[in-house]
Amino acid sequence: MKIKEREPLRNHSYIRIGGPARFFVQVKSIEEIIETIDMARKMSLPYYIIGSGSNILFPDEGYYGIIIKMTELNEILISGNKATIKAGTQIPLLVKELQRAGLSGMEQLSEIPGTIGGAIAGNAGAFGREIGELFTEGVVLTPDGHLEKVSQKELNFQYRKSDLKKFGILVEATLKFATSSPEKIEMAMKEFKKKRRETQPVGELTLGSVFKNPEGVSAGYLLDKAGLKGYSIGGAKFSEKHANFIVNFNGATCKDVIELIEIGYKRVKEMFNIELEREIIVLNPFDNFVRGN
Repeated sequence: MKIKEREPLRNHSYIRIGGPARFFVQVKSIEEIIETIDMARKMSLPYYIIGSGSNILFPDEGYYGIIIKMTELNEILISGNKATIKAGTQIPLLVKELQRAGLSGMEQLSEIPGTIGGAIAGNAGAFGREIGELFTEGVVLTPDGHLEKVSQKELNFQYRKSDLKKFGILVEATLKFATSSPEKIEMAMKEFKKKRRETQPVGELTLGSVFKNPEGVSAGYLLDKAGLKGYSIGGAKFSEKHANFIVNFNGATCKDVIELIEIGYKRVKEMFNIELEREIIVLNPFDNFVRGN
């Protein structure tokens, strides 16, 4: 178990924003998660679980407690048409393993940069596919330190959300797939990759979609019609390519991004009377994972 003090959270963020965590722990096992949470309780500190940092905005002042990073808790076991995956496994790596095994179903999600745990927590999706559709069961670490199974029904998957946090910390998930040839899967992956690169600011410093899509219309369309493509504050801006992405183009701060989020929400509410719901997670310095945001 690696423990660091005053670790800059910008080093663990896809948008490269965030001050230092009081403690930062990279865990490799369930036992290390339990040990770290015990440490937090003994020190009366909050803790927060993260994956790859692909959709979480860290505060400029940092985090008062312990950040627990899961990306080294990674393993993929394939049996028949199912895969059992540790929560810290990166989605692009998982999709490549599934392709080699001839298992189809995640091609649309192949470019999502996060971990399987974060994807399930937020029911990540792309191009009409949501990960909750593939989920059969998982294993969670409960607040009292026990391991329990959870079903698809219990997690109550909805658009970009689930009830996972009610049960605890996901440590393992089992997904079920269709069978196909590796060649067909690869072709589909290439097609979705092409579509994503044509429509999204791939390669830039972003946290993915800022807002969830309201029913019947895309958040990007509304933000575009509100005149926000390219609109900037400080070092952050709404992408010129897709208005539902905020880009760190010049040393942006968390404050810059939050101000843009607030402007986006306000403009869309004023013009369309639609209240956008944020998709990215905004972490506060004293947030505790067991309470959520």
